[in-house]
Amino acid sequence: MSVNKKEIKKIRVPQQTRSKAKVDRIISAARVLFSKIGYAKTTMAKIAKAANVSTGTAYSYFADKNDILRKIFEEHVENILQPAEELMDSLNRQSSVQSTLKRLIMTALQSKEEIEMHKIFLEQMMKDIDFQTVGAGYCDRGLEICKKLVLRFGNKKAKKDLEASAQVIVGLLDVCTHINTLYPAKISREKACDIGIAMIIAYFK
Repeated sequence: MSVNKKEIKKIRVPQQTRSKAKVDRIISAARVLFSKIGYAKTTMAKIAKAANVSTGTAYSYFADKNDILRKIFEEHVENILQPAEELMDSLNRQSSVQSTLKRLIMTALQSKEEIEMHKIFLEQMMKDIDFQTVGAGYCDRGLEICKKLVLRFGNKKAKKDLEASAQVIVGLLDVCTHINTLYPAKISREKACDIGIAMIIAYFK
């Protein structure tokens, strides 16, 4: 089956400062709307209006609202993984398991503003193959971080079965983030972090 090249929509890549500023406004507006009124009720027209650009301009940079959400998701996860990777690479003999875990977990836990977005991310991961593909790549990076954590602080048994141990740590970190997401009014970020630290240290013993 042949494809008519004229029918393929070209998405602009912002090059100039002015164009990048428009893209930033579109992303920021979408983030606010997704959090306040939900993903389903948010439209490209509403995003464009909130960003003070035309709907056509919004579509020139993003294929649809899911495209914007995916960009927000990528930025969100990168803001968690990059500091975590830098932390693990900077460890030395004086680094303690408690302080390392606290910095690692607090980076992963959501602020109040991010919790609603996190819920939307989880919903999209359940039904969108593109989100699942992007998420899988980030999961691989997260697993590598947890492997370094096991090698640095784990016991001999944990180190012997490194892959399985790292998967356990990933699961325990997921518990922390889910507690933080589901019960933010009852369990503070600090409390969720303490729970995570206790679980991981117990596993390492």
